[in-house]
Amino acid sequence: MNGRAIVIRGDARALPLPDASVDLICTSPPYWALRDYRDGGESLKGQIGAEASPQEYLESLWECTREWMRVLKPEGSIFVVLGDKYSDRADGGPASAQSWREDRAGCMPPGRSSTAMAPRKSRLMLPERYRIGCLDLGLLVRAVIIWSKPSAMPERVTDRVRNVHEDIVHLTKLPRYYAAIDEIRTPASGYARKPGARRATPPGQRRRAMADTVNPLGAPPSSVWEIASQPLKVPDHLNDDHYAAFPPALVRPIVLGWSPDDGVVLDPFGGSGTTALVAAAFGRRGVTTDLSAGYCRLAQWRTTDPGERARALDVPRPPSLVDGQAALFGESA
Repeated sequence: MNGRAIVIRGDARALPLPDASVDLICTSPPYWALRDYRDGGESLKGQIGAEASPQEYLESLWECTREWMRVLKPEGSIFVVLGDKYSDRADGGPASAQSWREDRAGCMPPGRSSTAMAPRKSRLMLPERYRIGCLDLGLLVRAVIIWSKPSAMPERVTDRVRNVHEDIVHLTKLPRYYAAIDEIRTPASGYARKPGARRATPPGQRRRAMADTVNPLGAPPSSVWEIASQPLKVPDHLNDDHYAAFPPALVRPIVLGWSPDDGVVLDPFGGSGTTALVAAAFGRRGVTTDLSAGYCRLAQWRTTDPGERARALDVPRPPSLVDGQAALFGESA
């Protein structure tokens, strides 16, 4: 399959794409008041997540979502990864200390208050509030997937459980939409019940023969995905590290399960371009947009790098070429 990736510098609230042109949207907006995204050493103007209050942040997300609904085909899907926070960061910071948005880059400056939305030490319930708002926009909430992280970082808390997961919400415009669950089933165990076997029949119910067997293609994916974060090593010449990159293994089942071959897959908060990279590797057309020129340069490198493409496909990385090696092979062909 010959997919391709397109990198666009743009705003998630005003996408330069036609109506009903996208098959799948897979993204993660910046989390509220967590960090200051910078471009060329300056704070990025118009960035999502820098709003003065959680409510204003949610309003920005819903504004983005309305724009995504415009570009999404009627049969398309939207997958949004969103983390939570605690009010006033009173018990040790973000709700998920292992949040892939929490990195060594600039922290959000003070002056943002959350106590109007929830008491101190309470979760703000931002993912839940966002999902309820999406219902008001006319979207269907088809599922909430738990992204479980097996190598969670410690949190400075002594009176609650530590957080080791983030939510992924699956949204659609219509009850019937494109899905290819067979592409991402869990392999079957080989177990099957013998024809004619019967379950115990509760009192008052008619006995029924059990004709069901295990699907030979395996079980549908569950609502809990255990996927480790992966570091991203960026070439020195780009001079723009990104410590919050999606792991390709998180995007892969979404692309395979909810976008057709040669379909268009969009990430309106593209960052390092993982979604477009995975989409292109599997024969789709990946579109990644970001306000940051630095992240666009990073995504341009990543979506064309053979080693990153191999990582997206989950295959061994190709051997590195030495100077003159490509020309030598070309001459002998």
